[in-house]
Amino acid sequence: MPARLPHTPLPLDIISRCLAALAGGYALSIALPLLLALLLAVDRAQTTLVALLFSFTVYTAAFLWTFCARTHWRAWIGLLLPALGCGAIDALILSLRAGGQV
Repeated sequence: MPARLPHTPLPLDIISRCLAALAGGYALSIALPLLLALLLAVDRAQTTLVALLFSFTVYTAAFLWTFCARTHWRAWIGLLLPALGCGAIDALILSLRAGGQV
């Protein structure tokens, strides 16, 4: 029988999930709409509006997902890895558009 991981007390689990939802949800709701805005080939005003509306949807979905995840560690990893990935792609696209200018 496999060894079981120690159980996190309920108050600490809830606090960890709330922090994951706030911090990780915020990071993901910034990085993913920015990536969408960089990839859309439309007017700047329309891109800004679409990214702003999409960020509210992403933040709400991320907040709900943290409490649906099986463990609080999965909630943290499931929010921070996509946020870091989108942030890295955002930085790459912005640096390529700048043409290497600092």
